[in-house]
Amino acid sequence: MAKSPKEAETNPLEAEAKDRLAAARLWKAQWDMDFRECYFFASPHRQRFLNSTTISSPQARIQDAAELNTDEAFILCGDFVTEIVNAFMPEAKPWCERGPGMDLPDGVWDKVKEDVRKGDQAIFSAMKASNLYPEVAKAFYPDLSIGTVGLWIERPHSSAPIVNSAIPLRELEINIGPYGEIDDRFAVRFTRNVHVRELVGEEIWGKIGADLKKEITNKPKAHSQVVWGFWRIWHDKSDECWQHVVMVGKTGNNLVHDVVIKGEGCCPLWVGRFNPTSDSPFGLGPLIQGLPSLRQIDEMEMALDEHFDLSLRPPITYPSDSFTNVEQGLESGFAYPIQPGHEGAVKKIYDVPPAQEGAYKYEDKLHKLRKLFYVDMPEQTGDTPPTLGQWLDEMARAQRRIGTPGLPFWRDLSQIFIRYKYLLEKSGAIPPVEVKGTKVATLARNPAQAAAEQQELAEAARTAQILGAMFPEEWKINIDGRKTIQQWLDKARVTLIAQRPLEQVKQAVGQMAQLAGAKHVGGVDESSTPGPAA
Repeated sequence: MAKSPKEAETNPLEAEAKDRLAAARLWKAQWDMDFRECYFFASPHRQRFLNSTTISSPQARIQDAAELNTDEAFILCGDFVTEIVNAFMPEAKPWCERGPGMDLPDGVWDKVKEDVRKGDQAIFSAMKASNLYPEVAKAFYPDLSIGTVGLWIERPHSSAPIVNSAIPLRELEINIGPYGEIDDRFAVRFTRNVHVRELVGEEIWGKIGADLKKEITNKPKAHSQVVWGFWRIWHDKSDECWQHVVMVGKTGNNLVHDVVIKGEGCCPLWVGRFNPTSDSPFGLGPLIQGLPSLRQIDEMEMALDEHFDLSLRPPITYPSDSFTNVEQGLESGFAYPIQPGHEGAVKKIYDVPPAQEGAYKYEDKLHKLRKLFYVDMPEQTGDTPPTLGQWLDEMARAQRRIGTPGLPFWRDLSQIFIRYKYLLEKSGAIPPVEVKGTKVATLARNPAQAAAEQQELAEAARTAQILGAMFPEEWKINIDGRKTIQQWLDKARVTLIAQRPLEQVKQAVGQMAQLAGAKHVGGVDESSTPGPAA
C-alpha cells in the first residue's frame, strides 16, 4: 500500500534513497547544457530533455534536427565507438582475464589457474551468446563520446540468457563515492503502466500496495516512474555490499522493495566513464571537449549556405511610390519597392561577391577533432610515402594516446566481465575458484598488456642468446628448461601449445637414453668387425 507523507518520513531508508537521488540529479543539472548540446550535434532525433523527473516531448527534437547544419559529429562519434570497442573489448578475442589477487600465498595460483582459464572461456562464451555487443553499440553512441555510459546486465529468468539493456543519460543518475569512483547509481524510467509488472518482476510486483497496484492496472496507457537505486554499504567489510531499492509511482516516490546484495559483481547497473575527473561523476569525453570546434563548423556551414542562397537569389528592386525600410538588411529572393526612376526596370540591388574558399575552410578544425576523438589515422605528410616502420610507429603512438584516458575506462569495463562471472557462478554454470573450501582472490587484468610484456620476452631471448653462447655448459646445467618454457608460454599468453605430463617426459628421456646406448654399442661392434667390402 502506498505510504502517506507522514509514514514516508518515518522510513529512513526511503528518505535516504530520495536524498541520494536528489544529490545525483543536482550533479546532472550542472552538466545539462553540455549534454543537450552534444545530443544536438551527434544525435538530434533522440530525447534531449535529460531531466529524469518528467517525460520529455518529441517536438523539440524535430525542430533541433532541422536547425543542424553539419553532420561531422555523426561520423566522429561512430568512428570513436568503433575504435573503442575494437581496442578495449573486441568480440573476436578475450579482452579480460583473471589473475592472482593481492597477497595470494605462493603455490595457490598454480592449483587453480587451469580452472580459472576454463571459467574465463565460459564467461566469454556467455557474452557472445547474450546481446552484450549489440547493446554495447547502442549504449555507447553517442553517450561514450560524451563521457558517461550506462548498461543494465541481468538474468531476468533462470531459463533465459543474460540480457543487457542500454541506460541512456536521460535515465541515469550517479554520484561519486569516498574514493572517487561511482557509488550512488539510479536508473529512472518512465514507462507505460502496462509494462510496469514485467520491468519490476513478479517478486517486487507482489510487494506493491493494493491501491497503487490498482491504479497501475486500471490505467494501462498512463505512465509511471520506476526507480532502481544502488549504493555501497561501506561499513560492512566482509564482502562487497550494496543497498538496493525500488520505488514506483507517478513520481517514483513509493518505496516498494529493498534488499542488501553481496558479492563482487552483484550490482546489475554498470556505469562506465571515459576520461573521468576526480571531482565529478561524469567523464569528460571528446564530444564535450570538441564542442567549440563543432560550433564553429556549424556556423561556417550555415554562412556558406546563406552565401550560396544569396548568390542564386539576390535581392532585387522594382518601381513603386515608396521605398521599404531596409535597415535590418536584405534577404535573398525578396523584392523591395523603390521610387520610379529613369531606368524603370526590375534589377539586382548589387552583385554578390563570390565565396572565398579560405573563409569557409575548416579542414584544420576537422583534423584536430579527429585527433581529439582518437580516429586520426597516420597521414602521409609529404610526397614520399612513409616506410612500414614509420607507419607502425605512428599507429603505436596513436594506441598509446588512447591508452591514457582509456585505462580508467577499461577498469570500468572489467566490471562487465566480473558481472558475468557473478551471474554464471550464481546459476552454477561455472564453479567458484576455491582451494579446500576457501575462495581464492582473483584480479581482473587486461590481456592487451601482453603487447607491453613482449619487451620482457625480447630481453629474455637476448639474454639467453648471449649467456648461452658465452657459457654453454654452465647455462644448460643451471637453467630449468621445463619451468622456463612454461613461464614463457604464460607470459606470451599462448594456449595452443601443450606440454607433456612429467611422467611421459621421464619415459621419453629413458627411451632416448636406451636408444642412445644401443647405438653406441652397435657402433663399437661395427668398428671392430670387418664389413662386407673387406
